Amino acid sequence: METMAVRLAGSDADAGRSTFGGAAARVAGAAYRRTRRLLPGAGRRALDGAFTALTGASSLRYLDLSRGLRRRRSAPDRLFVGWLLHADEDGGGARVHALYPHAYLRSVGINSVILRKPHVHYAPLAFGADEVARLVAARLDVVVFQGVHGAPAVALARALRAAGTRTVFVTGDLLGSDIAQAVDRVVGASDGLTAVAGPDRERTSVIESALDAPPGLAKDYTRAAHGKRVRVVWVGYPENLPLLAPVRAALTDPRLAHYELVTISRGPGVTYEWHRRRVHHQLLACDIAVLPAGESDWYRAKPNTRMTMLKALGLPMVASPIEAYERTLTHGLGCYFARTPAEWADALYALAEPDARRIMGLAEREIVLARYGHEAVGAKWHALFRSLVPGRH
Repeated sequence: METMAVRLAGSDADAGRSTFGGAAARVAGAAYRRTRRLLPGAGRRALDGAFTALTGASSLRYLDLSRGLRRRRSAPDRLFVGWLLHADEDGGGARVHALYPHAYLRSVGINSVILRKPHVHYAPLAFGADEVARLVAARLDVVVFQGVHGAPAVALARALRAAGTRTVFVTGDLLGSDIAQAVDRVVGASDGLTAVAGPDRERTSVIESALDAPPGLAKDYTRAAHGKRVRVVWVGYPENLPLLAPVRAALTDPRLAHYELVTISRGPGVTYEWHRRRVHHQLLACDIAVLPAGESDWYRAKPNTRMTMLKALGLPMVASPIEAYERTLTHGLGCYFARTPAEWADALYALAEPDARRIMGLAEREIVLARYGHEAVGAKWHALFRSLVPGRH
């Protein structure tokens, strides 16, 4: 176990290395856990963030694991599932591929626990020897690696499998080919993302993202449009702002002189700074959503996460025709697809009138709510876990 713990902590050249040495990391980890037990919720979150930033990793959530172990003793036939997340609630992938399915599983009586939830996105996994030993000894039925990959994660997955725990890697991006070879099952949020498993597609499943919108929240089309301006909104990561080039070019069309672009992201030059508690209402204050994508395999494999969110909110949209989008909505009915700036301009102009926006915004919405709601997606996860661990329910 000591040898494996060293590999999990990483080497000088490893992205998963803590800023502490091995002995210092163990002392710091023990002090962190003792102090955390004495703090209220806000204090715990502040300490978690500081510890994560300092060590490059998030500690195993011992309290949640202990609760899961107690439930296992009282209901041994229930599935016992643990989730290792790449981020906390501010990470979109953590929400739609782990936290929402976890909440559904708990609601139907499954013994599901969150084992790791770092406040720093993609904080590398660097569990200490005691954490690895505790997790392996817990004998969970399934452990899910949500976006967590790299050498430390691969080592942990192999240790868990050797102890009889089934392992799953789930991704919403085209990454993780290393851990994909080490787990029992690879789950992609789109067909294209199963490519991370390489040629062995028999070990793959597609489970789409759960809807990332508050239940019941939708555009109110009974209210008259405010003014003549048409607000075209984009939401995404700052590194994807260049994808807006064809949209910006389209907005120079004289027919769209009364249109304005609204961006929701992080960093300088955006209209609104993204915040999990504000973003949906900011989107609803706009008229048309845009979903441009790049030409690389990275973008072509993207899932339909934002498209389903926008449709749940009842917004009309124009999108690039990547495979996941085309499988979700119908061109000319639930959205428009566009490739060139001229096509983007024509599609945006077709939505100039409030009635056209209302019709497209609500079209196919009920299908999306039924197909990608938390219950539907959670049930897929439940079925997957039962197939991996026959005899548990």
